[in-house]
Amino acid sequence: MSKSEPLDWGKRLSPNEARAYTEAICEKMRRRWQEKIFNGPFMRELREGKLPLETIRLFWRHWYSYPVEINNFHLIIYQRHMGFFSRHPELLAPYVGKISDELVNPTIPGHIQVLIQQGEVFGVSREEMVNCEVYAECRALTEFARGLVYEGSMIEWWARSLNEEMFGHWAKQWRQALLDKYGFKDADLHYFRVHEEADLEEHEGGLMAHGQVAQLVFRKLLEDGLVWSRPGWGPEYCCLTNADYVGLFHDGIYRHAKADGF
Repeated sequence: MSKSEPLDWGKRLSPNEARAYTEAICEKMRRRWQEKIFNGPFMRELREGKLPLETIRLFWRHWYSYPVEINNFHLIIYQRHMGFFSRHPELLAPYVGKISDELVNPTIPGHIQVLIQQGEVFGVSREEMVNCEVYAECRALTEFARGLVYEGSMIEWWARSLNEEMFGHWAKQWRQALLDKYGFKDADLHYFRVHEEADLEEHEGGLMAHGQVAQLVFRKLLEDGLVWSRPGWGPEYCCLTNADYVGLFHDGIYRHAKADGF
């Protein structure tokens, strides 16, 4: 099935059709990330070692609220989509594993703790992160996800979640740049190592990569014909628009930093 063909509500795709449809959207998403994020001025200058440390600190103050909110959204989705997971118990363990990974690894309270610790390594206090009045360009990424949680259909949310794979590659680029260009030690970059591993690889004794979990759930929705979406909110749109908002976040920080003289 071509990615350009509209999905018919209730029409079940075969496993091969669902895989092909998912991969087509993911390939577009990867290209969008390359264009809007990895080739954008923020990430390009980070890789080159030209991004001022003060800009990195600014980013981290504004970044804090996004992963905190996303972890909360996954808990809400667990409750709201429980009927679906009850019909597909083979997906329940991977998804619960993903949620628990966010909350308990490497230690309770999980990834939030390494998020705070990473900010402190950069010289940003917990209070600065928690109390940050996030720029509108950066807040949009969180609010897009929030809207899908409360108003979107199942396929809309899980299309957005296909982006999880890319955060693993994003974390890898951050870690490599900070090691090679900024003189940080690997022991000081735990946030990026955790997310590179969690989003891209099997980890912690068998937990599925988070990006793979999202793809499995998305494909099963296609196989079940659970593809209803609001007009103008198809799965490809939700997936690619999330990537656009990630790009807007980076570009927003870059512009504000330049305006502040960094």
